[in-house]
Amino acid sequence: MVKSLILFLSFLLLVQVGVGQSTVPPQANCDCSNKKIRDSLAEHYLDKGAYKYSYNSNEWQQYCDSLIAICPNIARAYQLKAIPYIKFADYAKAFPLEDKAVELEPKNYTAYRGFLKCIFTKDYEGAIIDFKKAQQLTPNSYEMDHTYLFYEGLCNLELGNYSLAEENFKKDILIQTGGDTGRQNKIHFNTFLYLGLVYYEMNQHEKAKDNLQKCIAIYKEHPVANFYLAMLYKRENDIELKNKYLQIAKQAKEKGYNINEDNIYYAYYPHQVTLYEINIELQ
Repeated sequence: MVKSLILFLSFLLLVQVGVGQSTVPPQANCDCSNKKIRDSLAEHYLDKGAYKYSYNSNEWQQYCDSLIAICPNIARAYQLKAIPYIKFADYAKAFPLEDKAVELEPKNYTAYRGFLKCIFTKDYEGAIIDFKKAQQLTPNSYEMDHTYLFYEGLCNLELGNYSLAEENFKKDILIQTGGDTGRQNKIHFNTFLYLGLVYYEMNQHEKAKDNLQKCIAIYKEHPVANFYLAMLYKRENDIELKNKYLQIAKQAKEKGYNINEDNIYYAYYPHQVTLYEINIELQ
C-alpha cells in the first residue's frame, strides 16, 4: 500500500510538458487528453519506472497501475501490465488488458494482439481477423520480426487452408524483398521453413524440398527444416538421406539450436519438433 502511494505521488515531481508549465497534482490538473503529458507520464512510470524491475515483480504491476490510475487512456500501460500474464499463460487476465490497448490505440496494438492469438492461444481465426485489420491500419508492416502476412500464413497452415497459406507466404516474400524475389538474402529463413511446410502438407515434394533447402542455406543448423527434409525423404523411402538430415537435426537440438523466434520459451510455434521426436524417427 505504501509503495503504491509513493508511486502515485511521485507524479508530483514531474514537470508538465510545455514552456512555463509548473508541476501540479494529477488529481487537480492532469490533462490526459494532451499527448505530450501522456508521453511524459509513460516515460516516468514505464521507461524509468517499471523497466527498472523484472516484469515478474510487484513493482512492475505497481508502476503500471499507478499510471493507469492517473491517466486511464495510455494504451502502453495496459499492454505492459499484461506481459506477466501472457508469459505465465494467464490469458483470462491478459486479454482484457490487450483489448483495452487495442481500443485506445488500434494502429499500435492490433497486430500485437493478433500475434498473441496466433502464437500463444492458437486462436487462428481470431488472429487472422486482427492481422487483416492491422493490414488496413498499417499496410505491409511488421510484428515481432515478421510481416502480418507471415502470421496469416501460419494461421492458415494450422487451419489446413494450404492454398491460402501458400498465397500468404508468397506475399510475405514480396514485402520482405520489395518485389524483387531474387534478393533471397533479405528473406527470413522461417518464411522459407513454413512455405516448405505448406508444400509438405500439400504433398508437393519438390517445392517443399526447395524451400526447406533455402531455409538451411541461411541457417544450416535449423532443426525443424532438417527434420522435415528427413521426413520428405522418408516418404520417398530414401533411408540414407532421411538419416542424414535426422542426424543434423539431432545434433543441432543437442547443441541448443532452435527455431530462433523470440518467444519460443513461452509458446510452441507451429510444427516445432522435439529431440524426442527426432530420436523416435532414428530408431
